Amino acid sequence: MPLDESRKCDGIFGTPVEPLFNNEENGTNSEILQDWLINMAVMNSETLKSEDISENIFNHGHWAKCIFLMCERFELPHQTKFAALDLFDRFMARHIDDLYSHVQNSDSNKKKSDWNCILDRVKNQTFLRILSCCQIASKLTSHYKVITVKRARKCLLEAGYSYSNESIIQSEMRILKTLSYNVSKEGCLDFIEILLEILGHNAGKDALDVKVYHDTAIKILTLICLNRHQIYDRLYLNTAGICTGVLVSSQEQKRRLAVVTCDKMLLAVGAVAAAVHINDNSLTHQIILQLNKISAVPVEDIQEFCKVIVMGLQDFVDQSEIDSSQNESN
Repeated sequence: MPLDESRKCDGIFGTPVEPLFNNEENGTNSEILQDWLINMAVMNSETLKSEDISENIFNHGHWAKCIFLMCERFELPHQTKFAALDLFDRFMARHIDDLYSHVQNSDSNKKKSDWNCILDRVKNQTFLRILSCCQIASKLTSHYKVITVKRARKCLLEAGYSYSNESIIQSEMRILKTLSYNVSKEGCLDFIEILLEILGHNAGKDALDVKVYHDTAIKILTLICLNRHQIYDRLYLNTAGICTGVLVSSQEQKRRLAVVTCDKMLLAVGAVAAAVHINDNSLTHQIILQLNKISAVPVEDIQEFCKVIVMGLQDFVDQSEIDSSQNESN
């Protein structure tokens, strides 16, 4: 049999596509899994209590689309694109806040004009910043597909930007320094994978199609990142029990919504439950009960978020079909 036909995947040396769930030879035992989950849950809880909780300004919509396409261009693993998106969101929020404080604290008599000039410069550098975030993320998540300076410069030239190697390195350093080198953080995909590992471990060998659920959950997480506001607005409206179209008004309500949108454990259990529902609806309730025991997220919250995600996905599919039919008619 030819070598290519003997391989079941495109992994290096024909190895299975990572991650490997419930691997008997090299898998993690239940005690370590539990400690890992507890540690991640504690970090998630501390983040939600933080005063400088993310406002999710730069981690959705066209920002996410650009980052995902760039990671796809460099054939980077899924973990990289979500890490790059988190880096970009945190960097841009901190970067713009620092620049604004600098202008406000200056002795200039034309602060508005200075600020507009700075914003123009920030906009012109956005593509470079996105690439730099993808560079850093590639080094965090891959051992042989990192984006080198040479590859980065080629990408920039193809996009119509002429940056020197030194400028590319300086941009990467600017991001690292702005974030105080705090670049490695557990992302939602990490939560999804630990939940699936525990579900598979509890269910026993081959009892659940964990790999299938993982692939579906990645697609769901990608769509949520691209349409974050639509998903969370619908979740807020459903849970608040108010009329469609009425969004948050008070600062306290905005704060509560920000906490929900930054809750990686809630997003992870919702994505896993939705992935199971899409692949095998008969298992949905059983998996939700298990997710509740594993994560301590209330059953009602998991059910509600799963419902919102599935409805949102259906809306995206319907809209895609409408757009496709309109393009064909034109």
